[in-house]
Amino acid sequence: MRAIDKAKKHFSSLETRRIEVPEWGDENEPLVIFVNPLTLQETATLFELSKSNEMEMLAQAIILKALDGEGKKHFNIGDRLFLMNNCDREIVVRVAGEIMGTMDVGTAKKK
Repeated sequence: MRAIDKAKKHFSSLETRRIEVPEWGDENEPLVIFVNPLTLQETATLFELSKSNEMEMLAQAIILKALDGEGKKHFNIGDRLFLMNNCDREIVVRVAGEIMGTMDVGTAKKK
């Protein structure tokens, strides 16, 4: 097996993560967000966006990666301004941070 085939096999084996957001749920249960691993291309897109507007990058991470239980996006690009202007900043930062995992929210901006 070629190295690239091993890399592909590994990536396809990575698990979808589950993020619970009680603040965005209802009285019975939290909103559940499923997140597939970030690719290098998605990471590059978010880093590029962070150079001009780190807060927009957080909203974009949620739009890009937040899926429901059927694999459909919870949010679309039309929700960007709402996420940026009408949502609790702490929740957006927390959820985006969980989505981005090891991509450090506080140091994503290149100098």
